[in-house]
Amino acid sequence: MDDERVDFVGPFESHFVVVGGRQVPFLHARPLDGGRIDLTLDRRFGVELSVAEADRIIPFLAHAIAVGMGYACHPDRTEKARKRPPFPRVTPLI
Repeated sequence: MDDERVDFVGPFESHFVVVGGRQVPFLHARPLDGGRIDLTLDRRFGVELSVAEADRIIPFLAHAIAVGMGYACHPDRTEKARKRPPFPRVTPLI
């Protein structure tokens, strides 16, 4: 009856990631020793970064996640999240 076995896993320590006063969905961070950060996306993909790298990459990820969710960008605390049209305007290449 291994299917009925109970496990208690943890404790875990992670932090919400906030950019411009707004939490970035699906993104969590865990501070590590030596000024490093363990960044996890959607509890599936992780990367270890320096603080400087995280400061540069996280705003880009915040915008990418927002666009993937159908918004124009990751808003800051002064602006409202704006939905964008589902398809970009088609423009000719020639």
